[in-house]
Amino acid sequence: MLADRRLSPVIAPDNPPTFENWLAGLLGNTGAANGQVAIVDLSLVSSNVTHIVVAVLARLVFEASQRYQKNHNLGKGLPTALVLEEAHTFVHRGSDLDGDVISPSRLCREAFERIAREGRKFGLGLVLSSQRPFELSPTALAQCNTFLLHRIVNDADQDLVARLVPDNVGGLLRELPSLPSRQAILLGWATPIPVLVEVDELPDAQRPQSADPDFWNVWTLAEERIVDWRTIARDWSGDRQA
Repeated sequence: MLADRRLSPVIAPDNPPTFENWLAGLLGNTGAANGQVAIVDLSLVSSNVTHIVVAVLARLVFEASQRYQKNHNLGKGLPTALVLEEAHTFVHRGSDLDGDVISPSRLCREAFERIAREGRKFGLGLVLSSQRPFELSPTALAQCNTFLLHRIVNDADQDLVARLVPDNVGGLLRELPSLPSRQAILLGWATPIPVLVEVDELPDAQRPQSADPDFWNVWTLAEERIVDWRTIARDWSGDRQA
């Protein structure tokens, strides 16, 4: 793993932190003195190693929660929420073809399935965010007690959601294919009755960088895009020198 150029920057950086500081950075200090949210951005990590990294991170967070309750504060956990964006990538539905094959994707799925089953008693919650619920592990989905459902068009995804929620919300679910942007259906433990909610619109500076590509304006030169492949190539190859 250390010899693999794809993995070594992740597991063995030039200035590695102590394990204590690493835990503090990921799970936080007393009173959230160093911030309430830790973001692990793996968007540019090779897809071949992403599952390994995420599986190890999940297991470390889970075990840290266990050890906190056992050794540091008997009987009381450290309330922590682990949010997984594009969750279907890491908690993918298993297949009969898997057999006894131990793959990185299977290890990753099993790590989060264990968190979904056992995390609550150690103060560890799990939030799964996905545009393809049908591709998520049934084991993990069965442990979810609150759902926030945005627009869902795919038939397989709609059928799965219908099986997960009570029968008395069937009328609301029929609105899923036509829900406008920022509107969603909230149901489960978080609300006494299913409700239609609208998500507040964020200021431009706080919005995620996920807007649709502006093909027309760029292609017609109405909006300029500067191209500097030299900088990108140096960053890609790890050459940071000017």
